[in-house]
Amino acid sequence: MIHADALRPLAQAMDRAASDLVLAGIEASGVAAALFGPDDALAYGSPAFRALFDVQPGAQDFSDIMRHCHATGVGAKMSGSFETWIAMAREKRRSREHRTFEIDIQDNRWCLVNETLLPGGWLWSTFTDISMLKSNERVLQLARDAAELAAETDPLTGLFNRRAAMGRLDAAIRATGRGPLSLVLIDLDHFKAINDRHGHATGDRVLCHFAAAGRSRLRVQDVFARIGGEEFMVLMPGTAAAEAASAVERLRRHVAREAAAAGSAYTFSAGVAEYGGGTAEQLFDRADDALYRAKHCGRDRVEQAA
Repeated sequence: MIHADALRPLAQAMDRAASDLVLAGIEASGVAAALFGPDDALAYGSPAFRALFDVQPGAQDFSDIMRHCHATGVGAKMSGSFETWIAMAREKRRSREHRTFEIDIQDNRWCLVNETLLPGGWLWSTFTDISMLKSNERVLQLARDAAELAAETDPLTGLFNRRAAMGRLDAAIRATGRGPLSLVLIDLDHFKAINDRHGHATGDRVLCHFAAAGRSRLRVQDVFARIGGEEFMVLMPGTAAAEAASAVERLRRHVAREAAAAGSAYTFSAGVAEYGGGTAEQLFDRADDALYRAKHCGRDRVEQAA
């Protein structure tokens, strides 16, 4: 019978062989991995880790490695001063048994970092390149943004559509404590006659002309939308009815002058209402009543709600 003590050297030799194979496998695989001691000294860094952070021969610990990265513009991107960044990093290191987070690399790559806290305060870290995943994520986000924009945009004029306009009206009503709010409803006069007499292509040009005129004359903070065939809406935050009516009157004169010069003469009628309480639907109805009065009184004019 073989005594256990006689097998101990063989077991130790096998452990060393297995450890060597593990290290050889890590290095052959190209995995960026590092082992830091309890004092944050670098005990082991794979070739991929050393290349990722440009680890210098004299680097002793995590701070040395990161200080070199900050000074030379390699490795992880760091915002602010190095001392502030390294203090934040030290606070987070070893804060949990397992920690996963992303870092942005100076060459525009992204890495997923997995940190595992081992017995005795040792820290094992691996760095996985996820640049392709981040790129796909960015493409998906752009696609979502484009779809959301399309869902809120009138395809002919590029203005907000009715759905988007009404949503912003509801939001503005909820935020009315920030100042006055006026709603303007606009209807292009005799638009059906323009389509019947000159064709729908001319009608589309008139709609686009009015949209461009409004964008150029209204303020950036005003919500300008096409809410129907020839119907438009302007939501004017921080604006009382008299001021809103003056702004729309200036637009009316501008449109009459510029449209005639372009050979596509048209006019519009508008109704203005200032929010004084109640619901978005009630404000909309008051502006609609003022618009009806403008049309009933001969069109090509701006009327304020009572």
